[in-house]
Amino acid sequence: MGILFTILMGILFTITIGILFTIVLGIQFTISSKSITYLFWQTAMAGAKVAAGQLGVNIVCHSPAAGAAFAEQVAMFDTTIGTNPDAVILGPLTSDSLVPGIEKVVKEGTKVIIIDSSVNTDSYYTFVASDNVAAGKSLAKTFVDLIKEKFGKAEGEIAYITEDAGIGCIEERDQGFLEGLKEYGPDLKIVAHQYGQSSVEVAMKVFQDTFTAHPNLVGVFADSEPMGTGLIRAIDVSGLSGKLVAASFDFSEALIDALSRDTIQALLVQKPWNIGYFSVFYAVAAIEGVYVPRFVNPGATVITRANMNSPEGQASLDPLGFYKDLIEKYK
Repeated sequence: MGILFTILMGILFTITIGILFTIVLGIQFTISSKSITYLFWQTAMAGAKVAAGQLGVNIVCHSPAAGAAFAEQVAMFDTTIGTNPDAVILGPLTSDSLVPGIEKVVKEGTKVIIIDSSVNTDSYYTFVASDNVAAGKSLAKTFVDLIKEKFGKAEGEIAYITEDAGIGCIEERDQGFLEGLKEYGPDLKIVAHQYGQSSVEVAMKVFQDTFTAHPNLVGVFADSEPMGTGLIRAIDVSGLSGKLVAASFDFSEALIDALSRDTIQALLVQKPWNIGYFSVFYAVAAIEGVYVPRFVNPGATVITRANMNSPEGQASLDPLGFYKDLIEKYK
């Protein structure tokens, strides 16, 4: 965080004169995210709006109604670029569907900042996201350690669920997690892997069926907030709380409660506030012609019951509370 803060302050100092000028002109740009129903994206939007308030720029936020509304996001993006914004901050649902629009709008001079999930084009100014491969590997190490702690050895059957196919950040999380399992828990055997179709209800049903088909599971993994929510619901209704090791990416009130109850034992918590906040600074820098790095990693933290009540744990699990004064100031 210290290095990133220094970078941001350097950018802010560099473009101070430009900001004074652009406040008069009223820079306008659009943020298009994944579904705002998820706490991750609510937090990212809050961070972006605070940054916009501090810099005196105007932003318009859009998001599809559901996590897997690919066509809806493409339509929103097409409408957005038709307004000729100075910049677009984009959290893509898929790696491919928005590429033609991104390449077109960049050629026309709009600055595109990609957040959270990658796209299959180099036509953007910077990519602000967790290093999902590294984060997945980090969560895998904790997952294996917890299995050793609970069962005395890292052996047995495990299962995992993927939110949906074709989502760059999700594929990277799974890649890192599987690499971590191979390195830290080579004797763990994956007996089930399915897709949750970005639906809590589908994820819950998939996990319930998996528990029935594989009663000897020692661990389960979910790679996103909705998949994790489906997982904890399935664990609760199946009476398996505390009987196996469960881990998930991201956080929500339900997942935090499940962690405190020992229904789930580990959460890989990203920094959505930083993702939203930093992306606005870099968008303004790009508009002003200031150098911006191609990739910015806001960081991520593995949270367990052992560290959830620490200062770092609380800042990670409750960013809206941690930044409440700024949110109130900039509405």
